[in-house]
Order: sequence, then C-alpha cells, then structure tokens
Amino acid sequence: MGTRRRPILHALAALLFLALPAVSQLPIPGKPAASPAPHPAPVRSAPRLAQVLQQPGSWEHAAARLRDRAIDFLPSLGAALVVLIVAFLLYRVTAGILRGLLRRTHADSAVQDIVLRLVKFLVFAFALVMAAGQLGFQVGSVLAGLGIVGLTVGLAAQDSLANLVAGITILWDRPFHIGDNVTIAGTYGQVRQIGLRTTRLLTVDQVDAILPNKMVINEKILNHTLTPQLRLNVPVGIGYDADIGAARQALLAAVAGHPQLAEDPKPKVVVKELGDSAVQLELRAWLRDPHKEREVFCELLELAKVTLDQAGIEMPFPQRTLHLADPGALERLTGRSQERGETT
Repeated sequence: MGTRRRPILHALAALLFLALPAVSQLPIPGKPAASPAPHPAPVRSAPRLAQVLQQPGSWEHAAARLRDRAIDFLPSLGAALVVLIVAFLLYRVTAGILRGLLRRTHADSAVQDIVLRLVKFLVFAFALVMAAGQLGFQVGSVLAGLGIVGLTVGLAAQDSLANLVAGITILWDRPFHIGDNVTIAGTYGQVRQIGLRTTRLLTVDQVDAILPNKMVINEKILNHTLTPQLRLNVPVGIGYDADIGAARQALLAAVAGHPQLAEDPKPKVVVKELGDSAVQLELRAWLRDPHKEREVFCELLELAKVTLDQAGIEMPFPQRTLHLADPGALERLTGRSQERGETT
C-alpha cells in the first residue's frame, strides 16, 4: 500500500514546485498589484533557404520572377548582339578595303598583317565596350579599372613593351623583308615572319630561330639579299713554290660560263694573304641570284680544289720548318738518342 502512495506523493510535490512561481505573482490583500515586467520581443531568425523552398508555391514564384527578369533582359541582350554583328560586318568591309589599299601601295606583307590585326583589335574592343553598355555595365568604371590594370601590366612587362616598340621600329626602318637571307646575332637564315614582338628566321638546317625584336635592333644585321648582286669570296691556298699566275688562270677558266655567276662584273682572283704555310688566294665572283649564296659557294669551293689538283698545283696543309743555327746540334741529339736506345 505504501508503494502505491509514493508515485502519488511525487506527483503532488512536482505540481506544488511548478505552482510556486505562479503563487508568488498573486496580489497581496491591501497592496496594489504590481505591473508585470515587459518581456522582450522574441527575435525572429532569418528563414532558411530550405524552409522557404518547402513553402507551398515557392518554386512557382521563383520561376515567375526568373521569367520576368529574362523577359526584361532580352531587349538588352538583343541590342548587344546587334552591336557585335555590326562590328563584325564593319571589320570585314574595312579589312577588305585596307587590304586592297596596302597592296596598291606595295606595302610589305608584314606591315599588311600588323595593320589588319590592329584594325581588328580596335573594332572589336570598341564593340565589346558598346555591348557591355547595352547590358547595363558601368562602362566608365570598367574602363577606369582596365586602365589601372593596363598600367600595372605595363610596368611588369617592360621587356615585352620594349620588343613591341622595337617591332614597330623594324617595320618603319625596314632593314630586311620577308624572304631575305640575313645574319642577325650570328644566326644566318631566311626571314619568315616579322611580328610586333619577335622575328622568325629559318636556318639552313630547317630550324626556326625566334629572335626578340629588342635584340634584333641592338645587333649588327647583315642582309645578304638586299642588293641585286652578291659577291662570293672563296678562299684558296697554294704553296709558296706554286705559280700564282698559273693558279689564277686555272681558276678563272674553271668558273667561266658558270650559270649562277654574273658576266659583269667578271670573276677575278686576288692574293688575300701570305700565310704561315700557304699563299691565300681569293676567288671573287658575283651571283645572279643572291638567294643561292650557300649552294653556289659550296660548288665553287669544290671546283677550286678539283681544278688545282688537275693543274698539278699543291694546296699545302699547315706545317712549320725548323732551322738550326748549329748544324752539328742535330747530329749530337740523334747520336745521344741512339746511344740511349742501345743501352736499353
């Protein structure tokens, strides 16, 4: 029986404990009732995205707003597309006109290419700015930001700007053209492309040499094909005992009538140097086509060797002659070497 009353007693004690705060708030007889203290307003937490999306009709409302925004944006997008299409058509027409004018003025192909690239860049840059304005972008702020970025990039890329200025200088001065054979900074090759930043050469080994324009204008440039005729200098060495006149006649007779050599001025053979072991002659001949310099040079060098061999003229190799002031010194030296050989 006692065990059954314990839960009832526990429940009554809990109710009494919960009722104490309410009893303390009851007015005391003879005293005015105290006004209850104001409770702060509950702070509403921001509705979460999941809760918003779970509300009925939220998806339909979002889709409707997106549709309204897209409908309002379509005119601006259409205007921007029209600007870009007009810019493309304008570039095509302008490029055709400029290409015809540059061909009539016989401008270099590198100049034509760079002018067309600059026109293309300017037209499409202006079109992009206009299209951005149609889309609602603040064009002034964008241009100001691009100006700051351009200044920063320019300070960081000084070498690229120097190459750009050098490229413009090369196009203005025109020390060589596309197709010329040149030697720049010790590199021989044919000019294949002249850009605003680099110049490309194709060497005789069929290797592309890419040279920065800054280095090109600061180095010595040898243009082998700028003049109509190019002189070849073929070195030929003969011994001191050989007849120079006979060697000259043999070489001139060998190159007479060569199809790649010009008749005027005529080839000639001169004494270039008195070397240590040979008399250095030089066969000088002028080419009809300067683009065949290396090919004809190798042919004439081989022809000179064959011609002198047939004429019986020796082409000496480097050697030295030793003269002893005391003729008996050599005998004493050879005698000592023989005695050492016998003892061993």
